[in-house]
Amino acid sequence: MSDKSPNPASSANASAGQSGSEPGSTRSPGSPSSEAAAAGAAPASGRESGAFSLPDRRPPVALRLLVEHLWLLAAPVYLVLFLLVIHLTNHIDLSSLPAPRLLQGLGALALLVAAGAGPYLIFRQQIDWTRNDLMLHRDAEMALKDARRRLRQYGGKLSDDARRFVEQTIAELASALQAGPPRRVNDALTQLEHTLGDHLHFGKKGAAREYTESIGVAVFIALLLRAFVVEAFKIPSGSMIPTLQVGDHIFVNKFLYGIRVPWTNIKVFKHSREPRRGEIIVFVYPVDPDKDFIKRIVAIPGDTVQVCGGQVLLNNQPVRREEQPGSCEYDDYDEDRPSGSWHRVQCVAYSEWNGNEHYSTVHNHASAAGSQSCTTPVTIPPEHVFVMGDNRDNSHDSRFWGPVHYDLIKGKAWFIWWSAGEHTSVRLGRMFNLIHK
Repeated sequence: MSDKSPNPASSANASAGQSGSEPGSTRSPGSPSSEAAAAGAAPASGRESGAFSLPDRRPPVALRLLVEHLWLLAAPVYLVLFLLVIHLTNHIDLSSLPAPRLLQGLGALALLVAAGAGPYLIFRQQIDWTRNDLMLHRDAEMALKDARRRLRQYGGKLSDDARRFVEQTIAELASALQAGPPRRVNDALTQLEHTLGDHLHFGKKGAAREYTESIGVAVFIALLLRAFVVEAFKIPSGSMIPTLQVGDHIFVNKFLYGIRVPWTNIKVFKHSREPRRGEIIVFVYPVDPDKDFIKRIVAIPGDTVQVCGGQVLLNNQPVRREEQPGSCEYDDYDEDRPSGSWHRVQCVAYSEWNGNEHYSTVHNHASAAGSQSCTTPVTIPPEHVFVMGDNRDNSHDSRFWGPVHYDLIKGKAWFIWWSAGEHTSVRLGRMFNLIHK
């Protein structure tokens, strides 16, 4: 960037003088004849003299919309192809590969390219015509926005004549965009680029700055969403089986129970509503703040809770539950085993009702057979909840370390967006399942 800007008025007069009919004659930069001469003298830009010639009309609106928003069609098609590749390879153990999901994704991408190659070759001329038209108009709109910004910020440095000339050049491009003919848009854009180069070159943003601003805005929005709206978590253990399996990936609604300062446990706004019995929440482990736990709320402030064997007593009344008929078994993952971490577990399953939620729990055979050992009754203090895992005999929860304060709650479990089990198999039937029915 130059520290010293040229004299706008003299630059404008010199440019206009070169386009006059007589040597040494001058024209006002804002005059129509000067604009026409400048436009006629402007060299052809790369948009016209490059890989394609400019037509006299724009592509049909429907074709422009299709090409511009092609990703809206390609994204679901790619997702379907990705799930198809997973379905075809689900019986194959891919755990020995360095990145099985990446390879499956690349396979789906190859299928997408192959599926799109035929239509592209057939309609290549129309597609290229439309893509080039969209690129031209996008460049023109960005240039128009940048020119208005430069004029607003640095217009005070220009002479009156130079400022009027810049304003008329901007108006011509805006008019060309409204009218639409590509040739006119290209000519007006070329003229604007020359005009800005002559009078407002010092206001141009560098490429590095533009990329930094774009990426910075995207990252900022993503961080805001993660901090205040929704966050992804992975289920690493079987404490919430059968509701949540090891390898489930879930989204959590973080806005419901209050907003906290990112990367801290400090809440700046209270919850929009209080936690309820039966809801599944993600919270900061009270014993180790560096860990996040996920459990189900069994009791809320004012409740007295006690657990006898497999039965939960709430305010001296047993929580309703019914044994489910048939066999019960599940796949669990034991991090303490150096090999063969996945193992099959036999169990007894119950349907349980608490609050407005109906869900399933599993118990070991020993506790389900009638063990009557009871925990000490606990009355839940204000702004605390008592939580337990649905895998009742294999869960480290409030029975061991007490209730959870509201300030430690990160959010309510929302839905499963991905689920992978043993040997990289994908549980397609669990994907996009709501956790709370």
